[in-house]
Amino acid sequence: MLKNLLLIALLSSGAYAAHQIEVNVNDKDVEGQIRLDMGRMGNTISGTYIGARFVNGDNNNSQTINDPDPLMEVSFMVMRPVQGVRGLKLGLGIKGEYTEIDGQRYAAIPLGAEAELQLPLNTPFPVYLGGALYYAPSVLSFKEGDGYAETRIHLDIEPIDNGRFEVGYRKIDTDLDNRNVTYNDAWYFGMRLDF
Repeated sequence: MLKNLLLIALLSSGAYAAHQIEVNVNDKDVEGQIRLDMGRMGNTISGTYIGARFVNGDNNNSQTINDPDPLMEVSFMVMRPVQGVRGLKLGLGIKGEYTEIDGQRYAAIPLGAEAELQLPLNTPFPVYLGGALYYAPSVLSFKEGDGYAETRIHLDIEPIDNGRFEVGYRKIDTDLDNRNVTYNDAWYFGMRLDF
């Protein structure tokens, strides 16, 4: 119950200042994310985002964890359109991750890339294909962590302006000093709102 209250508080407190809010679920997990576009807050650097994410994973979507605590994240990313490729955006970012895995504290600072392509389809609404890849070797892992890897792919449809439905797949590995750990390996669906 406390985890659910914390998730609701995080999403509602950030909703008034957020420029992007995303919630993804499946039958066992919930993920919430907010991003602020610094270019829309008086900064001259457009396409620069700071964000926070909360993943409440379940041991049914991890074969290596008995009792996962929520994964909490802060992030910084710059995303720009790619010259010469219509509809493609590429972003580079850095994140800070923290959780506890079966009583062991875990922290990492992964570096990575995100991409989004508006597919050139003749549909009544835009369709996007996106993905992300983040990695932290052991030198960027702290506490009892020994590495971080995250891959994600998703397909979005935008039936109304600034409102998307999303289906995707994510895999998050949070390796410890003494064992390899998959924090979450699951399909999900969700919704994203841009303001």
